[in-house]
Amino acid sequence: MRRKDREIVDPTEIAKIMDNAQVGRIGLSMNDQPYVVPVNFAFDHNRIYIHCADTGMKLDFLRTNPRVCFEVDENLGIIPGTAPWMFGFAYRSAIAFGTARILTDPEERTKATKLITTKYAGKEMAEMITQKLTEEYKSALGSRLVLVEIKVESMTGKHREFSNPKQFSSAS
Repeated sequence: MRRKDREIVDPTEIAKIMDNAQVGRIGLSMNDQPYVVPVNFAFDHNRIYIHCADTGMKLDFLRTNPRVCFEVDENLGIIPGTAPWMFGFAYRSAIAFGTARILTDPEERTKATKLITTKYAGKEMAEMITQKLTEEYKSALGSRLVLVEIKVESMTGKHREFSNPKQFSSAS
């Protein structure tokens, strides 16, 4: 990382960023064509779980190349400056690299569905999820539920806080 002063090295802090983020962005590649798409997700013990329909670009890319990059961020706000080039942005972000696999085991699929549901709808709703519901679910458009696990192999974090109001002095 170029800016070591902004690096987050504590794995617990990086995990908190992952846990708190509402939207993740998965980076995929197929035949020298990159593809980045926002997704809902759950993070659990160096695993990221996402869901999608049973057809589409995301699955086409994943089936061709399971190597992925996953990014989340928390926007803290603008850092004002006295000139256009002196403005900045306060943030916290995490990037994970790993390998994705489509879950086929009904127990793993149900666990992933419960984790994602807990994050976005709460524990009470997640308790309503059964293996049968997970396996039989179809969207309003008739798509079956696909669950993907990303096994995190490495993760980095970065931040820029509001802590130093003089960081954009005219001497910068």
